[in-house]
Amino acid sequence: RSSCMGRPVRNALVQHTDDSEVTLNVCLASDFEGGALKLYGPRGSGQERTVLAEYTAPKAGYALIHAGRQLHEVARVTGGERMGLITWTRSSGARAQACPCCWMNNRDKFQADSCICGPRWN
Repeated sequence: RSSCMGRPVRNALVQHTDDSEVTLNVCLASDFEGGALKLYGPRGSGQERTVLAEYTAPKAGYALIHAGRQLHEVARVTGGERMGLITWTRSSGARAQACPCCWMNNRDKFQADSCICGPRWN
């Protein structure tokens, strides 16, 4: 299936975190089946494999806010079309203290080389 832009349409998202401090997820259309949003524990919390919440039937116009480091996934959409508006919010103050990707490394010269966002990996 292709979108109106000619690009492939994703029907699921694997477990991931966002490169943000806060993510806003607004449901734009609720005429679909499947596509549940599952939230897991935050990266580095020890609860990364624990489902903390599952939203199976969001309504158009409703929103969910979660921390960017919150692991989450979208199950396969089995019918209809799931549409959402996603906004990522970043804080330069928070990013000065911790890595925005893994949130586990401090931003100091001694740990910069071990961070996946550091110069060693980029």
